[in-house]
Amino acid sequence: MRVLITGATGFIGSNLLSRLQSSRTDLDVRAISRSAEKLKKKIGDSKVEIVEADVKDYPSLKNALMDCDIAYYLVHSMEGSSAKEWKKFAERDRKASENFSRAATECNVTRIIYLGGLIHENEIREGKKDNKISEHMKSRIEVGNILSTSSAKVTIFRAAVILGAEGASYKMLKYLVERLWIMICPKWVLTKCQPIALEDVITYLSKALDVKETEGQTFDIGGPDTLTYKEMMIQYSKIINKKFLKIVIIPFLTPKLSSYWVELITPVKASLARPLIESLKFESIVKENQIRKLIPIQLKSFKESILMAQKEKNIETQK
Repeated sequence: MRVLITGATGFIGSNLLSRLQSSRTDLDVRAISRSAEKLKKKIGDSKVEIVEADVKDYPSLKNALMDCDIAYYLVHSMEGSSAKEWKKFAERDRKASENFSRAATECNVTRIIYLGGLIHENEIREGKKDNKISEHMKSRIEVGNILSTSSAKVTIFRAAVILGAEGASYKMLKYLVERLWIMICPKWVLTKCQPIALEDVITYLSKALDVKETEGQTFDIGGPDTLTYKEMMIQYSKIINKKFLKIVIIPFLTPKLSSYWVELITPVKASLARPLIESLKFESIVKENQIRKLIPIQLKSFKESILMAQKEKNIETQK
């Protein structure tokens, strides 16, 4: 069985590629990147087949998907600091997913596995400005819908905050708590979500290959702890033994202003922080647990996820 991974140099794709390399000898793994040289440097000596392709370039994409049985779609634009920029990113994602859907159909790909964001759009009141779904999440939903128009059976995983050393959500949490004693926060820090460990996300993605019942289905995935972002910051401060952390909530602090503040304090750019912040305005709670029955795993707690991310970061630093 030949499996294709898009976004193989990214946060999720690179970790999935590493997992399949280390745990599966029965797969022919093909990874695509706009820069084959960059991917070669990242994965080192490997039996992985590397193909230089761009999801926005249909001929190269079709060539990459040729003879593949299953394809992971892990490509998504994140950065956008204005409505104008978001239209550009959303259009790129739309075009890329349309190309992928069409190429997958023409190449007779049997399955597509896609990782999107956890949001229940039917519960959002579109009538009020403050309750409108973010452009970032709209795009993620749209991509999943477009992929589902292919002839392949599409599995969609919807995750909330993913905790891993190289993830933007983790970096934002880490640097805000570690660098500040007093935080001025918008009201979105009181919104509940179910953060999930990167390793658990990768486990779901990889094990879905062998579970036929996941074909053509959509699953919410989240960790065992339901927390507000404020609670995550407080728990993180306890994990690092920080003695004092004061959080002051200001209701009128906008996502735009918040993103500039995040860029000032952390390595996360405002253009990346803003879609993350806007997504946190809405609850990201698992509404159905069918995946727990199909792929039963011991999910890591928030504390365990943070400790794993810290360990992962330390290993990377030592290399």
